[in-house]
Amino acid sequence: REPGPAMFLHQQAPTPQLIPTRFIWRYGGNQVFLCGSFTRWVDTVPMQTIEGSPGLYSCVVSLPPGYHQYKFIVDGEWRHDEAQACLPDPMGNVNNWIFVKSVDAQNVQLPLNLAPLSTSKVNFVRGEEHKRSAPEGDTEMETSSSAAESSMLIIGDEVSFTRQKVAEFLSSHTVYELVPDSGKVIVLDTQLRIQTAFHALYEQGIPAAPLWDSVRRQICGMISASDFIDAINKIRLSSAKAQIFEELEAHTIATWRARKASQSPLKKLVWLSPEENLKNAALICLESNFSLIPIIAMGGKDNENDKNDMRLLHLASLSAILSFLSRHFKSSMVAFPLLARPLDSLPIGTWQVSKDKNGDKMQRISKLHTIKPSTKLTDALNLLLEANVSSLPIVNDRGALIDIYARSDIIQLASDSAYSAISFEDATVSDALIFCHQSNNMKTKTARVYVCTRQDSLRTVLETLALPGVRRIIVIEPESKCVEGIVSLVDVV
Repeated sequence: REPGPAMFLHQQAPTPQLIPTRFIWRYGGNQVFLCGSFTRWVDTVPMQTIEGSPGLYSCVVSLPPGYHQYKFIVDGEWRHDEAQACLPDPMGNVNNWIFVKSVDAQNVQLPLNLAPLSTSKVNFVRGEEHKRSAPEGDTEMETSSSAAESSMLIIGDEVSFTRQKVAEFLSSHTVYELVPDSGKVIVLDTQLRIQTAFHALYEQGIPAAPLWDSVRRQICGMISASDFIDAINKIRLSSAKAQIFEELEAHTIATWRARKASQSPLKKLVWLSPEENLKNAALICLESNFSLIPIIAMGGKDNENDKNDMRLLHLASLSAILSFLSRHFKSSMVAFPLLARPLDSLPIGTWQVSKDKNGDKMQRISKLHTIKPSTKLTDALNLLLEANVSSLPIVNDRGALIDIYARSDIIQLASDSAYSAISFEDATVSDALIFCHQSNNMKTKTARVYVCTRQDSLRTVLETLALPGVRRIIVIEPESKCVEGIVSLVDVV
């Protein structure tokens, strides 16, 4: 089964057993010791020469399942085995690493061509698992093809291990920890005119905001760029073309919500308690498909469920959770070798084509929607809603990336200059981008589009997505700049 969007959140059962694991040093020396994360990089394990095999040292250490880093001390010098898997640590040192499988994982039935021929219960360093029987302390080198197949099998273990560690961390922290020491949250009253509300989103540079019902004195929902698109589309179908913005000015948020409620039930308010753990918060963000969710403290000391006492603390998002994770694991990301893997070896993202000529089953291949600068703005907005995507790459005739148009960009049309300058029905995506770039230059210096290649590591992608305001990365071919895929926050969290 391929992991879904919540690939890091499914918590695995703990596996406390210890697995005897053999380490081998093949390159001679008078005295050889093993040291690693399992000895806290302090204690050392003496390695013994193997009779009849000059220059070959080995030792067996019982390790818990999971990732471990290690190095050898040969005649007083730190050494690593270049023939085995290795990673640089934050200080620039190179360590070997090993993934120790649990007993259950070792007993999983393998395909016939990958089944190990040896029945030894001792785990070997990664790259030595599925080899032919050999005298104790020695092994034969495996072929490059079998090494690649072994690597494919290990990916599932890496995902499970990383998912477990991340889930454990998120479960032990609460939503309250996302609330900054100082900050502001924009709340809009439902008595505001729709045009004024969207103009406020534009002025504040935010894609969504909570709604305050002054009659009931409580937070009653959220208003976002998607609501703006929905309102424009409904007005286009029921009014003259020239009256779109006039109609937006004629309705308050409350009357518009009442009109919508008469046609279909309004979405229920999704909110988070500050005591909720971050794992559940991430799952709620994914399941609700909301980019921002209000954090609300309900009631007081006497009645914790009093809806008349709602205190809005902040807004939670997948981006904030990922940033929180990145800050915590920043100095220990090297402990997760999965993060060093290139994107095209992992089952995340949406891809237009597979790099593997035989069909890459690990990628989620689907139709990648793109638009051109000449595409009508109304068609682009409809595609955003129909395809249920948050953004559309803008490409030229060769398929090379030019820019991107996201749902949140529609907010730029709420500016006073856009109202008077644009003919909505005739406007193209290129016309709408003018206002996007004007706003970007005036309000912030951040990039509109972030790109990467298939060969970039998952760690690079995560660090970019953890930046404020970044919700997706476009995967391009380095030479042609043609769009190959998209990796979003939903894909990696």
